[in-house]
Amino acid sequence: MTEVLHFTGFIKGVSYRTFLTQELKEIYLDNFDVNEANTFGLIKSSNTEIAYSQWVSPKRTRSYPFARIYNTYNSSKIITIIPVLKDEGSDGDRDRIQYSTISWMNLLNIYIVLAYYDTADKSKKKGQLNKQKLGNQKFSSEFVKSQIDEILAYRQSALHWNKNLFEERFTAILQKALDCYDSISQTTGISVHSRQGMDSYLQKIIEEFEEFKNISLKGSQSASKRESLTSHKLEYLVDGLKATFCIENYLGGVYYLTPDEIFHENNIYIIQESKNTSKESLPKLSDIQDGLFKLILFSNIDSLNINGESVSFTTKLKLTGKNVIDYIIFPEASLSDMESFFMINSKVFNKNQIGIIRKLFLEAKYNKKIKIEIASNN
Repeated sequence: MTEVLHFTGFIKGVSYRTFLTQELKEIYLDNFDVNEANTFGLIKSSNTEIAYSQWVSPKRTRSYPFARIYNTYNSSKIITIIPVLKDEGSDGDRDRIQYSTISWMNLLNIYIVLAYYDTADKSKKKGQLNKQKLGNQKFSSEFVKSQIDEILAYRQSALHWNKNLFEERFTAILQKALDCYDSISQTTGISVHSRQGMDSYLQKIIEEFEEFKNISLKGSQSASKRESLTSHKLEYLVDGLKATFCIENYLGGVYYLTPDEIFHENNIYIIQESKNTSKESLPKLSDIQDGLFKLILFSNIDSLNINGESVSFTTKLKLTGKNVIDYIIFPEASLSDMESFFMINSKVFNKNQIGIIRKLFLEAKYNKKIKIEIASNN
């Protein structure tokens, strides 16, 4: 049976500066329609502004929501719009928001806007015409805009907003989403997943928020209970180890984080996100942004323990592509090392990729406990 490492840790606060962000397109709240707007940008009102991003599915692996949030991260106030539920029809997937997603947003002080889809069509994609599949799903835009309006005037933390949102409105919003899918099914003739099982899911969310409000890691019994509430599975790790992270902060919240990979070398644990491309010399920008965003929290952990014993750790983003000659690791590599790396790879990286690598040099230089490696995938 594969060994599972159970890490516990503490975060005092999150401090991080991003360098690989894209420009935020501005739009005024009066003109904002979540279904027509960019997937990330800046919403302006008469006297304030707020950066936003949106998810196309509550499941993090369906697209790149973290890359979009990364682009908003340097803003003073940030929201992210997440569908509470997405049903693609009975021949497709049904995804729902996970408690771990809420944990990420709470720790990073990002306000959650809960959305639901209220219209959809029969899927017209090739190969899906004879299947029970939905397409062209659209949010209730006014419902999204009303929450944004509230947050613009809200003066307490994202943690406080998110707690209230899930404790007081989550059940009603999920039920509204289910009602809408019943209506969509009748209109389109496409069958959707059964509502059975949603009652137990609702109860689980309620229980987890009770835990979230009351717990402290000091009691081993309650810590064990919390770990049983949320189960995370890591991808297969090179050294055969799996791990769970249970992180606490000053506010008494407990958060569950899952890294891509973890290695143990020279008595140091390396929490690693890996991005690879077999077609280019450097992974796509959204891939890189996704990896960096995931490491923001891990790189801000102040202390990490296994079985009550403190352990040393670092975080690392490993980027691999084809035809790369040699390798480079930031922040150990100097400016002259980087220029030498560019010289030997003069026929490998294009101008845009060189610009990305220069910004990655700054990202590793200005943020603690994060390393960035660029290497060949051979």
